Amino acid sequence: MRVATRGLALAIAGLAMLALAYAGYWIVLAGALERGTRAWIEDRQRQGDDITHGAPVWRGFPGRVEVVLPGPALTVPAAAPVIALAGARAVVSVHPFAPLEPTVSLEGEQTLALEGLTRPVRYTGSAERCELQVRLRPGLDDGPGSMLPALATLTVRALAMIDAETSDRIAVATLDATASPLPEGAPGRRYTLALDDATLPASLNLPFAGVLRRAAADVDVSGSLPAVPAGDDLLAWRDAGGVIEVRRLELASGPVRLEGDGTLALDGNGQPIGAMTLEISGYQAALDALIVRGILGVPTSVKLKRIFAVLAGGSVTPNKPVRIPLTLQERILSAGPIPLMKLPLIDWPARSRGTSQAVPGRIPSTS
Repeated sequence: MRVATRGLALAIAGLAMLALAYAGYWIVLAGALERGTRAWIEDRQRQGDDITHGAPVWRGFPGRVEVVLPGPALTVPAAAPVIALAGARAVVSVHPFAPLEPTVSLEGEQTLALEGLTRPVRYTGSAERCELQVRLRPGLDDGPGSMLPALATLTVRALAMIDAETSDRIAVATLDATASPLPEGAPGRRYTLALDDATLPASLNLPFAGVLRRAAADVDVSGSLPAVPAGDDLLAWRDAGGVIEVRRLELASGPVRLEGDGTLALDGNGQPIGAMTLEISGYQAALDALIVRGILGVPTSVKLKRIFAVLAGGSVTPNKPVRIPLTLQERILSAGPIPLMKLPLIDWPARSRGTSQAVPGRIPSTS
């Protein structure tokens, strides 16, 4: 009996020590997560972003390690417009046994503002789920904010926002986007996007009231680019052989469906050039919608309908797919040998905002 009692006491003591050790590990990991988040914020501030938040609060024990940032506000001075995001809470979290896979999620009501436009807009709303999950590469520790993600996944569900002044709305049923390294160690990133049942702002004056049933893309960007590239970054990327390969493009809006692929780059003047092949169904409805929105004039639309009819082999069947080879060179967009329109000159901002693409990292270090 005495031996059994002693064995039970030792087992209880062992479990207590394990519990204390786990609690200590959780606290250390929470501290590392908070320091890593702070380091990333400081790094982004050095790059020109303005990030503020309230006093961090830990929660989640004994499960996920969560650092809650009350009242977060982010201002990104991109070329134009300035993008400002503010909300109720941002939560940075990791699973105790997967410290290299942090998640950043937004909770409560959020506000998205675009400044520097003819009329600044301000959308307010929330999403059922809005989170960014990253998988960090271990062993990269070259200074604050230096850790780059091996994989980043953005997930949005049931997003609904409105501009109270204009009643302009943004709604997204589902959005899934990923960024990952190119296969076989090639320099660059692979991006995928899948968007379903979205309503874009009426102020954009898009065809079919900006309602998208489906939008999807698979894009490979060779070479290195910062998260918000400026003109100097883009020209250096071009000179190093940077190319954008659109492996798949899909768009469905109203009666129009578009699929295609192609390649894009920059010419010697820093202007886009490329070649794509598109297959379009419902092109007549698309052109009519562009007229209604004032994007195309009637003469231009009639000309394009004739061109598309020729490319369709003379068919006037509205839903028959038309396969169109598109080229962009010297700012002229052409369908085969036929020029369609001249695009405006893009004046890239020259100043680079840095090349850091870090995420809230430095999680591996728990010292």
